[in-house]
Amino acid sequence: MKINSINEITQAIKNFDIAALKELLDDNKPYQDVPKSLFLEKLEKKFNQARRDDCHSFDDVFFGICESCNKGCEGMTFLSNSGYYLDLFIESKDEEFADDIYVCNKLTNFTDLEKSIDLGFSFRKDEYYNFKPTSKYLIIKKEYNELLNQISEIEKPIKVDKLLNWYYNNFNYLSETINGFGPFECFDYNLYNDAYSLVSKVERVFEITQVKEQAIESLVDYHNSSTERERLIWFFKNQENLYGSIYFEFSEKWKTDSIIFYEQEQVELELDITGYEYVIDYFLILDNLYDELIEKYKPIPVHFEGSKNGSIECSLENYLRLRNKYIDVVKKYGRKGY
Repeated sequence: MKINSINEITQAIKNFDIAALKELLDDNKPYQDVPKSLFLEKLEKKFNQARRDDCHSFDDVFFGICESCNKGCEGMTFLSNSGYYLDLFIESKDEEFADDIYVCNKLTNFTDLEKSIDLGFSFRKDEYYNFKPTSKYLIIKKEYNELLNQISEIEKPIKVDKLLNWYYNNFNYLSETINGFGPFECFDYNLYNDAYSLVSKVERVFEITQVKEQAIESLVDYHNSSTERERLIWFFKNQENLYGSIYFEFSEKWKTDSIIFYEQEQVELELDITGYEYVIDYFLILDNLYDELIEKYKPIPVHFEGSKNGSIECSLENYLRLRNKYIDVVKKYGRKGY
């Protein structure tokens, strides 16, 4: 085997041969800006994805022109008869040995191909071989690890207000910084993505404290509604808080002891909701009403038969339109575009 031989690398990729690629690629070179081991680990996961669908190799290789990062340069498409494909650009100074390999995100082939399942992949910035963390990154890493460790050891049960005060007294920088980034910027870094996920899961608990006033008014309005039409209008007015109860578990005696359980991956809490019982009532009424209406007005076979592709968008607004029910209510109070 010749290290970085383009011909041999091409054949190994075509055969899903990770063992050969481990021998062919240079241990001291990065590929797609990451260490060789990480590049091959991601590539192997993609090969395994295809194998699970009984695709064990690519059947052919086709060429094309990159329209993005290496605009005008020639790239190649590895394609299976079942539609799995991988578009790659192999960088080379002499066209014999590879200097780098990376996924091409916009490859225009010289001939029309049946490309249906993309095996392309990407890496985040803190996976790059030359990544140097900033001071902000290191602070976030420290606070993220502390939050991850401490949230699993928090007292049980813990009052909601005490949890809120503990969180913002100790992790306010993490919260403000991560929420300032937003989900799309966070996606560029593994750490920021993980921290955003953890922060979101913890802060979701505090929605209980944020809808106190609305919950009181809405519960009064709900109990004063006597018809389905009135309850439907009430639902649409409160729809922004739908699924408020989704991550909570309730024992049979929660209404007397005020203890409920909050469960998401990495975050499992036993909460004392004393003083907020009515908010949970509000969430449950809203979620249960939605389930009741969705079940009552769900599409019947004739609706699927009349749809363009046999599928129907799942939304209460759409279901009511299909049934020709409460059209004026949907138009006035329903979400736009649904």
